[in-house]
Amino acid sequence: MVPNINIALDDLTVNNIGVLRRINSVVLPTSYSDSWYKDSLVVGELAKLAYFNDIPVGAIRCSLETPPNHKDQTRIYIMTLAVLSPYRGYGIGRKLVNHILEQAKKMFVKEVYCHVWVENEDALNWYQHIGFEKGDLVTGYYKKMTPAGDAYILRKQLE
Repeated sequence: MVPNINIALDDLTVNNIGVLRRINSVVLPTSYSDSWYKDSLVVGELAKLAYFNDIPVGAIRCSLETPPNHKDQTRIYIMTLAVLSPYRGYGIGRKLVNHILEQAKKMFVKEVYCHVWVENEDALNWYQHIGFEKGDLVTGYYKKMTPAGDAYILRKQLE
């Protein structure tokens, strides 16, 4: 018998911001400042926690960007996407990204993008599997890694 699986998303609050911090520290190869976490509380629907049967197991944090001299090209940048490894394969990451894609459509944003470390083949393959296209290589993008890590830009164009 297959157990009931419930995946739910929740807003970030001052009471659960520590959960985002902990998930990021376990999954991601870089750390974020206190001000980054404080800013995470004011991005609204662009930051979510994911729960697997009421257990916090994943998170996404994005930002809305308007490139200089391109006011008509506002886009959403996925700053962090993290799912604890035992909970991968249940659709949690996809649910988090789909939430962001829905927000992009509501905001009339035509592009969502992220950076992925070149050594993270699982993430590169996963993003491409859900419709992101691999783009330019950014040399030394992850400056806090030793040695500095390169990253690919992955983009998804929306209609």
